[in-house]
Amino acid sequence: MASEILYKKIFQELLDGIRNGTYTPGSRLPSEMELAEQYGVSRITSKKALEMLADRGLVFRQPGKGTFVMTEQPDNGNLYVDDPDDDVEAERAGHPPVVGVIFDSFGASFGMDIIKGIEYECTRRGMLMMLRLTYGSIEAEKKALRDMRDAGVIGVIIMCAQDRAYNDEVLKLYLDQFPMVLVDREMKGIPIPVVATDNYTASFDLTQRLIRSGHRSIGYISHSHVDTSSIARRFEGFTDALREGGVRIDSVAMLRNMDAYIPKDDDVETNFQQYRKELSDFVDAHPELTAFYVVEFSIALLLHQVLQDKGLLDKKTMVYFDGFSIDPAPLSRYLHILQDQFQMGVTALRTLAHKQRGDQVPDHEFIPYLVIEPTR
Repeated sequence: MASEILYKKIFQELLDGIRNGTYTPGSRLPSEMELAEQYGVSRITSKKALEMLADRGLVFRQPGKGTFVMTEQPDNGNLYVDDPDDDVEAERAGHPPVVGVIFDSFGASFGMDIIKGIEYECTRRGMLMMLRLTYGSIEAEKKALRDMRDAGVIGVIIMCAQDRAYNDEVLKLYLDQFPMVLVDREMKGIPIPVVATDNYTASFDLTQRLIRSGHRSIGYISHSHVDTSSIARRFEGFTDALREGGVRIDSVAMLRNMDAYIPKDDDVETNFQQYRKELSDFVDAHPELTAFYVVEFSIALLLHQVLQDKGLLDKKTMVYFDGFSIDPAPLSRYLHILQDQFQMGVTALRTLAHKQRGDQVPDHEFIPYLVIEPTR
């Protein structure tokens, strides 16, 4: 009981510090060890206080670096601020319930920490996780949904395949009121709860910062899956920020076919040199560009290599999404958005648990992100 009172005391004092500006957005909180020494408690107790802040979307925990205050704070009306399940270890008799998780793919720069967040919350609630990857195939996604329902999962979390085809299997499950939650991407026309970053606002913010830094000639680089909701929102934020900044959209150079890293059945390295050459040709064809907006980390890494080969690192810059929380070098020299993927996973599982027991849940749950300033 004493440790419970202490971690809640630490939590409350840190929360007050965030609210009154003692800890400003992006600033680092005291470490587990520093808090343990300050309050005379164990690291387990101080860790619990920091986890409570992270669970509520107030801070962002970066392994090996520390705990940082979110750039954007969640609304006070967030469904899970006072979630009765937050501080209770789930205990269930018999076989634990199983949750289905379907992703198109995942990697170190995006997806892996979402999986970790889902697994963390499953373990905390006494659940098991069944994972299936579809590698961008709608048919594989349909089969995974059928297999998981046949296996008796209590609900499914889906990062839908990056395909323009319509998944009628999802519609069938939705009409059957089967609990489902989407993560990162939404499905047009099917009102399933979505847990994601506010990609429009994050993209608008990145682009505005480029413009304020004096960049007026900005190239846009993306893969061809422009209908994927997360990419579509980023493009809208990019173009709206340009309009507000007085930059003509029809003058923007764009490269929108960089599919080298889109999950597929063949080896992702097969066309590596082709896409590297296309990036190189794009840079050569547009010497007027001083900056590039890149929709995701893997393309940004390839562009960095191209700029390095051409000796342009000090003449050009870029902004991008995602990366590695521990050591983003060499791309740490560029401004970028780091999504709180772990919290996305935690919130997706919580939303599914609420939906499964019949609670009302938000249509969209936006997880705060961090704007990572460049280092040299």
